[in-house]
Amino acid sequence: MSQIIKLNEAHQAQVEKYFYSDFWGCIELIKCYEKAGLKYQIANKDSGVYYGYFEEKLLLGVFLFTNNKRCLLHFKSEQVTRKVDLLKAIKFHKPEYMSGPADMVALIWKMFERTVKRYNYKNSMYMVLNEKLLDFSVDQQIVEATFNVAKASSNFLVAVEKHFGRNHMTINQIQKRIELKMGTGEYLFAQCDHQVVGQGFVEEKVKAFWQIGGVFVVPNKRGIGLARKLVCTLIQTIQSQGCIPILAVLKDNHSAVSLYESIGFVESIEFSIIEIEF
Repeated sequence: MSQIIKLNEAHQAQVEKYFYSDFWGCIELIKCYEKAGLKYQIANKDSGVYYGYFEEKLLLGVFLFTNNKRCLLHFKSEQVTRKVDLLKAIKFHKPEYMSGPADMVALIWKMFERTVKRYNYKNSMYMVLNEKLLDFSVDQQIVEATFNVAKASSNFLVAVEKHFGRNHMTINQIQKRIELKMGTGEYLFAQCDHQVVGQGFVEEKVKAFWQIGGVFVVPNKRGIGLARKLVCTLIQTIQSQGCIPILAVLKDNHSAVSLYESIGFVESIEFSIIEIEF
């Protein structure tokens, strides 16, 4: 017998065994799980409602509907795509985004594509550094972010948020994010002519893997190696802690992919992200 049920703290052992048996496939789910657990927390954006797909009491799929309107998914049996209860759950929670391994997202999308609108379908991938970074010297253009520099660079920070489509954060929230990482070497600025023209930071930490994110250089300062310097400096910080650098990038961002590959990153898994409207 197969069924889809809501998961709770009683399922913790099963869920952890499931997640860590396919770490890369479940990495988005793991990020939320390690921050919020299975217990629902209304004020936590990474919390939400978990559903599990079981065949003969064996957990073969996990679906998370988060408080910030995402559906994160992973499954090991295509039989789940035939479950009406899953379709009902999707329609009930009405996620604005759906993401997971590319092949799995494609199968779930077919379940309900005729009943919703699709805005965007983006293919991204996780990349992992497969070697130790050697012979890299710190450049004076790369500095650790400080609150005062961040405060004086509000226009730059707003441009970064717009570039990544994250217009929901205020300047105070952005500066608070920087303040929390001060003194750790995990938030860096690139400076040119005493102005901030680029940034990069440690975005997430999952087990022994630290994810680099937010890498951005203003258009008129690209092509002179600042992005490489930012990433390589962050790699040094991460490896000094005995951890492995990872990052996520859109597959069609060819310049970024080429940069990361030249540093030593390799693809670990392809993810799809669908922006939808009910």
